[in-house]
Amino acid sequence: MLDSEERELMLSRIQYLVEGHFRSAAGAFQKSGFTPNSVTTTGFLLTVLASLFYSTGLGMTWLIYGAILALIIGAYLDAIDGAMARRFHLASKIGGILDSVLDRISETALYLGLFIGGLVTGWLALWALSASLMVSYVRARVDVEGVKLKGVGLAERPERLLILLISTILATQSSLSLQIGVGLIAILSSVTVVERLYRTKLVLVELSGKVA
Repeated sequence: MLDSEERELMLSRIQYLVEGHFRSAAGAFQKSGFTPNSVTTTGFLLTVLASLFYSTGLGMTWLIYGAILALIIGAYLDAIDGAMARRFHLASKIGGILDSVLDRISETALYLGLFIGGLVTGWLALWALSASLMVSYVRARVDVEGVKLKGVGLAERPERLLILLISTILATQSSLSLQIGVGLIAILSSVTVVERLYRTKLVLVELSGKVA
C-alpha cells in the first residue's frame, strides 16, 4: 500500500498533468477565437441539451448516449473556461458572475429534466437540487466572511457531474441507476453542506480568538 507521502506525490503528479492539459487546451480554444464567456455559454447550452434528453425518459439507446456526450463535453468546457481566464488574464467580475449563474441554472435544468422524464422521483430530485445549490451558496456566503472553502467536502460541482455521468452510463444496463446516482448526490451534497458549516465555525472561532 502507498503511504501518505507517496499518495500526496501521486496526486500532485496527476494534478500537474491535468492542469497542463487544460492549459494547452485553453491555448487551442484561444487560437480558435473562443473567449472564456463563449466557452462558458457553450458548456451551459450542452448541459441544457443533456437535460432535454433526460426529459424524454431516455427510452431509446441513442438518447442515453446523447445525454452522456452532452454531459462530457459540457463538463469539459466548464473546466476550460477557467483555464483560459487564468492563462490569458481574461478573468473578470462579470465573467465570474456569468459562470456561477449559468452553473446554477444548468443544475436546475438537469434535475428538472430527470424528474420530467420520470427517471427520478420528485422528492429526490428536489432534495438533490436543493442540497447542490446549498453547497455553492454556503461557499459563496462564507467567502464574504473571509473563509475559503474550495475543495472542502465530497460533492463539489465536478464530483456531482461525475456521479451523474456514471449513473447515465449505467442507465444502459439498469433503469434504477439514475435514481441511485441522484440519491448519492443528494446525500453527499447534504454532508458537504454540514462539513462546510462546521469548517466555517472552526475558522471563525479561531479568528475571533486571535482578534481577542
